[in-house]
Amino acid sequence: MSNLHLSAGLDFKNGKYNVGLSLVEFKEENVTIIYSPALDLSGYGYSDVEAMSSFAEALHEFFNYTYNKKTLYQVLKDLGWTIKGSKKKPKFNPPKDSDLVTSNSMYNEIVNKKNYKVSRENVEFAF
Repeated sequence: MSNLHLSAGLDFKNGKYNVGLSLVEFKEENVTIIYSPALDLSGYGYSDVEAMSSFAEALHEFFNYTYNKKTLYQVLKDLGWTIKGSKKKPKFNPPKDSDLVTSNSMYNEIVNKKNYKVSRENVEFAF
């Protein structure tokens, strides 16, 4: 996962935004799972490439759906993100991993019961 770059591939016309996210990779039986605790999203596959492709698709759908429903800001806030700045130039900050371990039961279970790897990756999305 060290050379990972994800893009939600959305065209919201105002620009692009990059944010660093922790992605957790672990295995369940023969399936690789890529999980983002800050977005509570996951992707999976029988290989790292399949799992990353599945995660990228889930990421795209998350941003596309919440943007089109005009709920992106509220959903991110509900997930613990802080959003500062103006509507035209927002600054999105994901919650800290240390906070997520205590507030996100799935992440807590992964950290305490699974063999996992965490990488900090740059995720690009348009807003």
